[in-house]
Amino acid sequence: MRLSAVAAAATLALSFTLTSLAESSLWVDHFDKAKETATAGKKDLLMDFTGSDWCSWCIKLHKEVFDLDTFKKAAPKDFVLVELDYPQDDSKMTAEVKAQNALLQKEFAIRGYPTIVLADSTGRPYAETGYQAGGPEKYLEHLSTLRAVRTKRDEAFAKAASATGVEKAMQLAAGLKVMDEDLVARHYKSEMEEITRLDPKDQAGLGPIRFKGELASLQTSLAKTAKADGASGVRKSVDEFITAHPKISLEQRQTVLFSLLGFYRPPQDNETVLKLMAEVKALKSDSDTGKQADAIESRVRQMIAQAEAEKSGTKAK
Repeated sequence: MRLSAVAAAATLALSFTLTSLAESSLWVDHFDKAKETATAGKKDLLMDFTGSDWCSWCIKLHKEVFDLDTFKKAAPKDFVLVELDYPQDDSKMTAEVKAQNALLQKEFAIRGYPTIVLADSTGRPYAETGYQAGGPEKYLEHLSTLRAVRTKRDEAFAKAASATGVEKAMQLAAGLKVMDEDLVARHYKSEMEEITRLDPKDQAGLGPIRFKGELASLQTSLAKTAKADGASGVRKSVDEFITAHPKISLEQRQTVLFSLLGFYRPPQDNETVLKLMAEVKALKSDSDTGKQADAIESRVRQMIAQAEAEKSGTKAK
């Protein structure tokens, strides 16, 4: 009896240990290894860009979804789970993982946390999402809907592989159109270039997505231009881009001009910002960007009035 009890205890301990190991390895932090695992298991990647010790919505998503058994049991059937963490205290992270995460943050243009990127086993993204209320069941349904995007993409790309000319361009475009335009602009440049070559008249209707891709390239290059030539060089690059794209809409031109805003600093550039916002509004004042320009102009004028009041020793109203 005592031996049986010991054996039972040992079995229970072993079971607990294996369960703990399984749960601890549910999320991986090495991207290349995750891709290898996904390829071998014919799964996709679920990439969680998170701030584990400071981002309230990231913590909320884990507590309400990722840490619950329903998600833990179901999600690994379809996904390799990848945690890409950007904590305030990164003392427990290896230098390798820190460097990897910094590169992936730029590659996937992460602007906020949590950002959940769904990608195929090669690491090519097809959808992005974030926090969703409703618990694990609803979140799993949401992920299933997003996975259907990859299925449609792959079906269209498969048809394109056996087509030629404009028909091939149309099938490639069909695959791109099921995904978010910004995501396509960043990660599907080769397909867009092929469509442009096969379909110079843009029968596939990819003009807006193509513009976003070119704009993304411009915005990436502006930081280098600013270091080399300052704000004046950035303005010259933006003007040259607009000149090279005479058919873009007024709203698109406003978007291009807004790229300059990040290179001007108050208070020394306040007057320049006012002129830029007036230029944006003059193109189309009732567009979303035009309204945003009006709000920025108001804030800058308040800043100027406040500075003048403080300088003269009176309080601005």
